[in-house]
Amino acid sequence: MELNEYQKRAMTTCTESSHNFAYMMLNLVGEVGEFASKVAKWVRKEKLNISGNELTKPFAKFTSDDEVELQKEAGDILWQLSGLCSVMGWSLEDIAQENLDKLADRQKRNVIVGEGDNR
Repeated sequence: MELNEYQKRAMTTCTESSHNFAYMMLNLVGEVGEFASKVAKWVRKEKLNISGNELTKPFAKFTSDDEVELQKEAGDILWQLSGLCSVMGWSLEDIAQENLDKLADRQKRNVIVGEGDNR
């Protein structure tokens, strides 16, 4: 599925009262927080471990159901980002391409790691 097709179809489920910048932006932050909160709780409960740059599952308590929960949260994040882009008049594909172009330029200039976008 193309990103713009997802965005178009996702917004058919958007209520009129939700189709505004404030809701989309604030709830995007909330959905990212829900994702992070699940991960934090699983770390606390020793269901998973975050070591260095790796997310590992060393404990038998982390199940495929847990992974499905995270995937659902990721889907909610994607929906909210689609909504935010929609109310701003942006397409997801344009945003994705601009991001890839920016990263490729940084990589070419050997500044892929650093602070801020305008380097």
